[in-house]
Amino acid sequence: MKKRLNKKGFTLIELLAVIIILAILMTLAITAMSGYIRGARKDTFVTTAQQYANAVRLSFVNGEYAADKMPARGECLAVSTNSVALESGSHESPFGHAYSNNSYIIIFNNTTSGQDKYEYFVQMTDTDGNGFGVLLESTLDGDLVIEKDAEQSSNTNFQGSIKEGGKIKLYKADSNTTFSAYSPAECSVSGVIS
Repeated sequence: MKKRLNKKGFTLIELLAVIIILAILMTLAITAMSGYIRGARKDTFVTTAQQYANAVRLSFVNGEYAADKMPARGECLAVSTNSVALESGSHESPFGHAYSNNSYIIIFNNTTSGQDKYEYFVQMTDTDGNGFGVLLESTLDGDLVIEKDAEQSSNTNFQGSIKEGGKIKLYKADSNTTFSAYSPAECSVSGVIS
């Protein structure tokens, strides 16, 4: 009696083709997921910046800042994010680093006549150099967040250390990837709250 060999199964070439196709699909999936994760980190960075701005706005409206620090027309008050407590309690960026000492919420008195009109600008970076320079809060977008310190040297809206009596250049986002000078272009710092 002859034994029949089972001819069902895959050849070595078929198995290699399947493995190569799976490797290509995994590479594409990992690349796409890392892009989504990076975008989510940038969006969370902006959301956190807006939370800091809202906390400063509430403190400002409630009169928690000294009267002699209040910005007159054309002046601004810089509030360090280190002095602001959020409900989340974390002072760590979505990129896993602490926010730097150059992170500020800037309250600008843009009064032309009559009652004071305050606008809020934000500059936020973490200790690894992720973040953005001075931008009008209402124009923030995740695509404006710059990753890593190397790019900040070319980022013209980034202000270094902000000091009382100094000047801050003001910017607004024109689109989700570009920004331009705000009008008026700068303000004098009436005070810094650290």
